Amino acid sequence: MRRVLPILVALVFACACEPESPAAPPSPRILSISPATQSSQEAKTVTVQLDVDPRFLVNYGERSVEQLDQPTLRIGTQAVPLDTYLGYGQYQGIVPPGIAVGTYDIQVLLPDGREASLPKAYEVKPSFSYWIESIDNQIEGQPFTITIHASGTNAEQFEGTVTVSVIKGQGGNATLFSIQSGPFANGLRRQQLSIDTPGSVYLVQVDDADPNSSASYSNAFRVDPKN
Repeated sequence: MRRVLPILVALVFACACEPESPAAPPSPRILSISPATQSSQEAKTVTVQLDVDPRFLVNYGERSVEQLDQPTLRIGTQAVPLDTYLGYGQYQGIVPPGIAVGTYDIQVLLPDGREASLPKAYEVKPSFSYWIESIDNQIEGQPFTITIHASGTNAEQFEGTVTVSVIKGQGGNATLFSIQSGPFANGLRRQQLSIDTPGSVYLVQVDDADPNSSASYSNAFRVDPKN
């Protein structure tokens, strides 16, 4: 019995001193992505906010700081390096053009293999152009209606709005006024206008918020004074 007791004490001591393996870091969460939409033909700078911060290597001798963890954002099959850290868990990257139109789940992959996802968080919208049906000559102060068509892939599904501007002069250097249209339906919008200033040459310009789209113009028309 005397020989067994020291052995048991030694085993208990050895077990008590064995180091515990470190706990795995918790999985990250995606708190937000902003902006959450882009057109299919534009590049977009996005900011993804996570609930984790990156690790940094600080070199006090050279007074430099190196970010060790660079997450990767995935939108569909597109990988986007989140190579700029803004603080407070916010990572920034540039989503390139060319992603197919649709709504996407997003994933963020950390260098240590941890992942986070957010369902249906990002939308790629189609990029449209527009054309305006022929406009007849008008009378000063009398309302008239123009018809605007969206064109492009799935244009019949477009339900957004555009900016409608009335331009005086063939050179397009004198915008008389601009208004925001109402929503399109089935790719078409009929918009009422009224011009209170007579002139020999007027144009209607249509534009949207897509920085990669070009403005569209109507034919030139005249606005005659009231009799």
